[in-house]
Amino acid sequence: MNTQILIAAVVTSSISPIAFGQMSGSYSQPQAQQPAQSSTGGQQKTTATTTKTTMPVGVKGYLDSQIASSKDKKFHVALNGKDLALTPVKFHEDQKLGGNKSSTAVDMKSADGKIYEIDFVSSGGQVTSASVGKVNGKSPSSQ
Repeated sequence: MNTQILIAAVVTSSISPIAFGQMSGSYSQPQAQQPAQSSTGGQQKTTATTTKTTMPVGVKGYLDSQIASSKDKKFHVALNGKDLALTPVKFHEDQKLGGNKSSTAVDMKSADGKIYEIDFVSSGGQVTSASVGKVNGKSPSSQ
């Protein structure tokens, strides 16, 4: 009698995981949603992932990010209270300012055909400021 109960228990315990889609204690889901498993005894451990926003590196990365997030896909800067929508045309060489800072000038074109030289200051690869340096080759104050 004890042998029959033991055999029934062994058969039931080995068949029931298969019947419910489980093999050796791990739940089978589609590949993209499978929870991470710990390496200790096959116990399940659900992990939550958070999306970390990475800051763009360098002026080009900064501009790409700003342009991608604007509705009109242009870079916007204010000059004399007016919003300018600009498209990058030419990147100038970085100028080292010291103290892990650098300045990069970018020629940008507006819808009216004017060329604006925008000066970007970076610290540690992150853009910290942007200002209009020249308008059609002249100081913006002389416009």
